Amino acid sequence: MSTLRPLLLAALDARAPFLADLQGTDCYRVFHGAVEGRPGLTVDRYGPVLLAQTFRAPLEPEDRHALNALAADLPGVGHMVWNHRGEGERALSGPSERHVVTEDGLRFAFQSRHRGLDPWLFLDFRAGRRRVRQETRGRRVLNLFAYTCTMGVAAAAGGARHALNIDFSESALAIGRENAALNDVPANRFTADKADVIPTIRQLAGLPVKGRGRRRPFRRYSTQPQGIIVLDPPTWARSPFGAVDPVRDYASLFKPCLLAAAPGGAILATNHVSTVDRDDWVAGLRRCADKAGRPLADVEIIPPDADFPSPDGHPPLKMAWCTVR
Repeated sequence: MSTLRPLLLAALDARAPFLADLQGTDCYRVFHGAVEGRPGLTVDRYGPVLLAQTFRAPLEPEDRHALNALAADLPGVGHMVWNHRGEGERALSGPSERHVVTEDGLRFAFQSRHRGLDPWLFLDFRAGRRRVRQETRGRRVLNLFAYTCTMGVAAAAGGARHALNIDFSESALAIGRENAALNDVPANRFTADKADVIPTIRQLAGLPVKGRGRRRPFRRYSTQPQGIIVLDPPTWARSPFGAVDPVRDYASLFKPCLLAAAPGGAILATNHVSTVDRDDWVAGLRRCADKAGRPLADVEIIPPDADFPSPDGHPPLKMAWCTVR
């Protein structure tokens, strides 16, 4: 008998109050294994799909049976898909049809099997999307490392004057444009550009583009103050214009965002590196702002929703809403 089954049922029981209040949303984390008894396993619902992902050992047959049983028990869920992302050959079992899922009334494309590893909609970022949607009316929004542009769609739904989404992946941006179309976002209020974030944000901030990238072509942008900037870098990346290193050099991204922000604007900054201490990171944001001459009027920590439990109050995803003077 699988030891996973009682853990799954306990996780659903713990989420019952949260799920009872969830409106216009059919995608959420069902099981957060790191803190609910099975490290290396996450289980998410995306509309009619139950997506199980393993990051260490593959699923044992009895655990797959327990997940299939759970999928059968959840109203509106048709089947379970398993994606193994640990060592060894990638394995993904289950059907891979395209679906449209909903979050806070917005519609997003979802497909369990595609060219990348990550789902097209990151569920722990839901609280951030909700906050941006609440704050964007009449403002310009810059969405950096936009991936499938879900944050840009949320901004447009909140009445943003314009949402500019920047990412290096054209395939991800194509899904972003599909997401915009699913929500009837007018074309003149939403742009998804394939571009390198580093030269883009430096140009928007009025800074020179430095490094090896000076010999390489890059998309041109003019200086333009932004009402809200979403800075959501990956855990590490390298481009011809420099490294994206949120552990050792977050300031190289945050400073140009500060300079590009309009007076009274806001930056939603994130850090996905679990080993980074939240308080140390926020202190670094404040120091960077002071040195740049754009001190922060306020920093508000936005925790993920209750389907991402964090017993110590320090979830791996850190979100800071930084209001610029």
